Amino acid sequence: MINQQIQIKEIKQFHGLKIEKIGFWLWISGNTYPIKEKLKQMGFFYSKNKRAWFYNGEDKKKGKGFYKNLEELKNKFGCEEIF
Repeated sequence: MINQQIQIKEIKQFHGLKIEKIGFWLWISGNTYPIKEKLKQMGFFYSKNKRAWFYNGEDKKKGKGFYKNLEELKNKFGCEEIF
């Protein structure tokens, strides 16, 4: 959780972003193109289907993308809008 808090502080300085906690993962959507390299450095991965970046606390992707969009994830695991 501490690592997530540090990342959120760093990301909040950029405009046009939406940060959500869905289940145990952080998801960032919106105008992410200008900071894509920063997100990669911070350990985020990009989901092309969901058009959002996610952080799972690991150095690799996991799962097989069973959920087609973020709304399905939100319905299944709950969502807390952070920013």
